[in-house]
Amino acid sequence: MTATRGTSAAIPGTLLQVAVTLPVDETFTYRDPRPGVCLPVGTEVIVPFGSRQVTGFVVGHPEAAAGPVRDITDVAGDGPAIDEPILDLCRWAAGYYLAPLGEVLRSALPRGERAIASRRIRLTETGRRLADLEAKGRTHMAGITLDGEDRALLARLHSAGTLSPTALARAKAGATARVAHLVERGLAEIVDRVAGPTKSRRHGGASGASVPAVELPVLNPHQLAAFEACKAALGKGYSGFLLHGITGSGKTEVYLRLIAEARAQGKGALVLVPEIALTPQLAARFRARFGDDVAVLHSALPPGDRLAAWRRLRSGDVGIAVGARSAVFAPVRALAVVVVDEEHDGSFKQEDGVRYHGRDLAVMRAHQAKAVIVLGSATPSLESFRNVLLGRLHRLHLPTRANPAAAARPLPPVEIIDLRRHQMGPDQLLAPPLAQAVATALSAGEQTILFLNRRGFSTLMHCQACGAVLRCPSCDVSMTLHRGREKLICHYCGRAEGIPARCPTCQQAALEGLGTGTERVESVVRALFPAARVARLDRDTTDGHRDRLEELLARVHAREVDILVGTQMVTKGHDFGGVTLVGVLQPDQGMHLPDFRAAERTFQLLEQVAGRAGRGDRPGRIVVQTFCPEHPAIQFLRTHDYEGFVRDELARRESASYPPFSRMIALRLDGRHEASVRAAAISAAGLARAQAGTAVLVLGPAEAPIRRLRGRSRYQIWLRATDRARLLTAARAAAQVTLPRDLRLAIDVDPQSVL
Repeated sequence: MTATRGTSAAIPGTLLQVAVTLPVDETFTYRDPRPGVCLPVGTEVIVPFGSRQVTGFVVGHPEAAAGPVRDITDVAGDGPAIDEPILDLCRWAAGYYLAPLGEVLRSALPRGERAIASRRIRLTETGRRLADLEAKGRTHMAGITLDGEDRALLARLHSAGTLSPTALARAKAGATARVAHLVERGLAEIVDRVAGPTKSRRHGGASGASVPAVELPVLNPHQLAAFEACKAALGKGYSGFLLHGITGSGKTEVYLRLIAEARAQGKGALVLVPEIALTPQLAARFRARFGDDVAVLHSALPPGDRLAAWRRLRSGDVGIAVGARSAVFAPVRALAVVVVDEEHDGSFKQEDGVRYHGRDLAVMRAHQAKAVIVLGSATPSLESFRNVLLGRLHRLHLPTRANPAAAARPLPPVEIIDLRRHQMGPDQLLAPPLAQAVATALSAGEQTILFLNRRGFSTLMHCQACGAVLRCPSCDVSMTLHRGREKLICHYCGRAEGIPARCPTCQQAALEGLGTGTERVESVVRALFPAARVARLDRDTTDGHRDRLEELLARVHAREVDILVGTQMVTKGHDFGGVTLVGVLQPDQGMHLPDFRAAERTFQLLEQVAGRAGRGDRPGRIVVQTFCPEHPAIQFLRTHDYEGFVRDELARRESASYPPFSRMIALRLDGRHEASVRAAAISAAGLARAQAGTAVLVLGPAEAPIRRLRGRSRYQIWLRATDRARLLTAARAAAQVTLPRDLRLAIDVDPQSVL
């Protein structure tokens, strides 16, 4: 049963509206059996749900219940786990992304926060005296009469000292009512037992040491104008800015100045970055400026560190939160500034669970807090750029680099190598012009980045005798050869197998690796330039280890690496002053993905990696190898013409009615048996069409481009419309499809991936 929202101060009572942390859209009414107690909204509780005990959150206080209600079992914590502003944000997210409110609320909390404290039951002094009498065989005490079940509970409490209501409810039906019975008679009481603080090595991510004052860089006129515009908006309600600055233009310094202004006013700030790899670098710059007033939040932190940071923000001990996608829920006090760095990056989109977009949630959070939001990028998303054209965002432009030496030069020239005109051998990954450019940089003592957005050694292994390709048994993809680990690895499910000596199909010793990944590039480059110091930056070399990543980046900054080979991890946010050459090896695969965003993503990726060159005192150079030099992403990259690319791409999108000129929802179904998934997808599409009429275009169902993942067959239905309300209505209708127990249906609003 759903109920109207209220506060404990305004609506006293014992009925609670609870959103359980399960994939159910409803909220449910429960009762707190404690007399005279009304839990505030945001409190985490444990409630009976069917035959299970599940967690949930109090989201309101109904005045009445439509039928019988069950009692809550337990309360987690000594106060609300989620503050009112975050609850408001979660309510909006649940409605916009068609996600259960309880699951959104759960995703807003760091792991471990739900165990801050737990309620315990213990006997009062009167209860202990009665229990002593009962133990001696005396069954009565003046004015108190108990039945057999009350006596059993009394004896159990006397023996245990304290008990958890959760354990009691799981052990025996009706235990909650029995506890209430003893409490009413003054024999037992319910108390909170607060757990000790979680140990944290870094006290919430702060440095733990005094930070020396730093000399502030002088802002150039463009930076100063951007800062003054944002500063003028502080404290005047919501304002949205798109900080469009070329790579190396000093966007971070504008963020820092604006946040310093907010902190001087006693206000808080939230900074989101797309990748964990960027968080340590950005956090270091913030700590250098703000010391221990910075809390870091991202999934690679140890749970204790993340939880401690979250608590320090919530208590107001820290005023600045820096983190990846999920930090959008950080409990920053008096929020006045929200920054989304590299706002175009697809990593802000959550691809499982609650499929929210961190950038868009950040915009809504700024709206609700009446704060200033700054979306920063050298290559803004088409959605954000169109919002500028529509007047929803104010564009602030940084057209020159912040480094005075680099600002005096144009952006590095881009040389396009048409691979159709070069005879490339099987191990000749660098065309002669690029190989010569690397040699020239080495002889000058300069650094080079070689970019290839695929990891591993070979992207597939096939048999030269029978043509068979070694594929993942659980996924419809080829296994990738990782020679350093001597494994074949599926990059989707993580399955790893040894490299067979013979083809499993024909038993011939004719297996051969095809395709190229960064591991192979590193091997070839080491052979080609044996005196060079070569390093590789990808997920394999860092393997989620923050210290390993920071050590590698420090070596590059110290110019202890001559050639850095890497995936998109090398493209974002790095300021390597010694890099003068960037080589792009094979961008073609990304250009031709079956995705209407393929051209946009390719241009963004290439422009970002190109921006790593020439940021220091020496000029830079970019060399791109491609089989498709005529592709728009390549042509506009040649002159770093972002606005030309955007105009061209927006015209293409508008003619095809793709976002940002329409809205889309993807319905994704998966299950063990392909026939069942297909049948359910057909039914879901039929429900959507019946509800949508002509207002919503329903595409599919069709097999997903990767038709099988982790042993489950996959189908997709795509909904597209200009009217968001009708689009949501069609999606809700499709979601009513009856699914067998094994099948899952995921609703992806504003999808970023077609795979």
